[in-house]
Amino acid sequence: MSEEKKTTILDNGDGLFNTHVVLEDVQEVIGEQMNTKARLGENTKYTVVGDGNGFMSRVILVEPDWTVTDDHLPTKFVLKITSCMHVHGLVEKMRSTNPNALSPEQEAGLWAMFENEAQQLHNREVNLYKITEKWNKNDVLLSPKIYFSKKFDANNKTKGFIGMEFVSDVTIRHLYANAKPHELHPVLRSLATLQAESLKLTDEERQSIAGFDFKQLMGSMMNDGGMKNIYEQTRDINRERLTKGADAIEVFGTEVVNFELACNLNKYVGIERNVLVHGDLWAANILWKEDDGKFSVSKVIDYQLIHMGNPAEDLVRLFLSTLSGNDRQTHWERMVDQFYEYFLEALGDQEAPYTIDQLKDSYRHYFVTGGLIMMPMYGPIAQAKLSYSSDNEHVEEYREILTEKAEHLLEDLERWHLYSRDLTKNHKEAETSV
Repeated sequence: MSEEKKTTILDNGDGLFNTHVVLEDVQEVIGEQMNTKARLGENTKYTVVGDGNGFMSRVILVEPDWTVTDDHLPTKFVLKITSCMHVHGLVEKMRSTNPNALSPEQEAGLWAMFENEAQQLHNREVNLYKITEKWNKNDVLLSPKIYFSKKFDANNKTKGFIGMEFVSDVTIRHLYANAKPHELHPVLRSLATLQAESLKLTDEERQSIAGFDFKQLMGSMMNDGGMKNIYEQTRDINRERLTKGADAIEVFGTEVVNFELACNLNKYVGIERNVLVHGDLWAANILWKEDDGKFSVSKVIDYQLIHMGNPAEDLVRLFLSTLSGNDRQTHWERMVDQFYEYFLEALGDQEAPYTIDQLKDSYRHYFVTGGLIMMPMYGPIAQAKLSYSSDNEHVEEYREILTEKAEHLLEDLERWHLYSRDLTKNHKEAETSV
C-alpha cells in the first residue's frame, strides 16, 4: 500500500485563497492576541492584494464585519500568509515570458530554498516585529502596526500568518520606475535607526532572529550554470546595449561569486560588531504615498530576510533597485554620508561600531554580491511583473529604465570586482604570515 503524500508548505492548500490557513485559525489567534470575543462576521470581505509584488506570501485585505463592537479592532487589516501560491505563479509567468528564464538548477534551487527556509523566514519576521514593538519607534522605522501573528513550530508546518495595519492609498514604485535620491532619506533614517537599536539587542533577542544562511539560500542559483543563465537573461533585456557588458563580467567566471566575502565582510573591513540587516530592502518592499505627483515614503515592509551582518548590505540593494543607474553612480557616496549622519544621530551616546570609511569600503566590497542578486530582478522577474501590468502604453519606457539600470550595474560590477577580488586572498596570506 503506497504511503499518502505528506502535505508541505510547497503545496497549495484548501484554506483561504489556496493557502493552508482556514478562517478558524485566524479567528482563534485574533481572540487570543487581541483580547476580544469579536469574530469576523459573515459579511467580512476578503480581497487578494499585492499580486506580483512578492514571492513568499499571499497578501489579503480583510474588511471585517465584527460581531462585537470594540474600539481597538481595526476597520481594515492586511493578512499576510506564508504561501507557495505566488511562487508557482511567478515561475509559470517567467516560463511563458521566456522559456529559458529559469535553468533547471535555478528552479530546483528556488523550490529547495522555499521548502527549507519558508517557515524560519516567517518566524524570524514575527520575532523581529515583537522586538521592534518594544522600541516604540515605529514612526521613524516606518513599520506597520502588527495586530496578531501565528508562527510555525514542530506541530504546525503549514500555517504561518501575520495580521498587520492596512495603509490606504499607497503604491509601489517597481524596478522600472526611478526614485530621486532625496526621496529615499526617510528610508535611510529608518535603516539607521534599525542598526542603532540593534546594538542593544539581548542574547535571547539575537537568537530569535538568527539562522539566516545566505549561501544556502543563494548557492544553487549562483553556481556556474545559474550564473550563465543570469548573464543570458540580462542580455535579453536589451541585446544591443547589454551584451558587451554581460560578456565582460562572464569572463571572470564564478570568481565573482565570493560567499566568503559576502558572509564575513565585517571581518575583512575591520568592523567588530554586526548590525541588523533588513536583507530584502528593495523597491517592492517600500510603500509610497503620492500627492500631486510628489512621492513620500509611507512604510518599509517584509523583514523575512532579517539577520545580523554588515551595514552596507541594505544600502547596496536599496540604491540598485530604486535609483537610476546614473543617479546611483553619481550620488551613492553622498547618500552613504547622509545615512551615516542619521546613524550617528540614532546612536545618541552609544559608540559607533564602524567609521564612515569602513561603511564606504563595505559598500564597494559588497556591491558585486548585491549586484549579482539584483541582475535577475532587472531581467525575468521584472518581465514577469510587467506581464501583470495593464499599462501597455508605458512598457517601452519601463524597458528603457531597466536597460539603463542594467548598463550601469554591469559597469560597476566589473569596477568593484577588480577592486575587491583579492581581499579575501590577501587577508588569508596576512594571517598565515603572522
